[in-house]
Amino acid sequence: MDKDKILINKIRAFYFMAGVLAHQERDYRCSVCKSRKEVFEELIEEFEDFKMGIGNIEEMPEILRSLINKTIETLESLKLPERPIPQRKEGACHFPDKECLIKECMDIFEDLVEEDEA
Repeated sequence: MDKDKILINKIRAFYFMAGVLAHQERDYRCSVCKSRKEVFEELIEEFEDFKMGIGNIEEMPEILRSLINKTIETLESLKLPERPIPQRKEGACHFPDKECLIKECMDIFEDLVEEDEA
């Protein structure tokens, strides 16, 4: 896949995950969950590495700059619990098969990003 398509897909994938984390902030269980905090921390680290490697954002087309800026704004606005609760271990998360909605979305994100790098 050419470099421009890889860049666009990565930007879209980060935007997607920022949206997932923001949306689940309004969920009464996910908002205080340890998994959400862990995924957030992992995503921030990957996003910072990504931003360092893409060069000058101002030289990108407006739509891509907009997505990057919205991703930054969303991630900066997220509120994380001071004492996150391991919802699954506490028996408070009831998704079947020990699935975690946020971790499943992170798996999708990682698949998208890894697929682009292959």
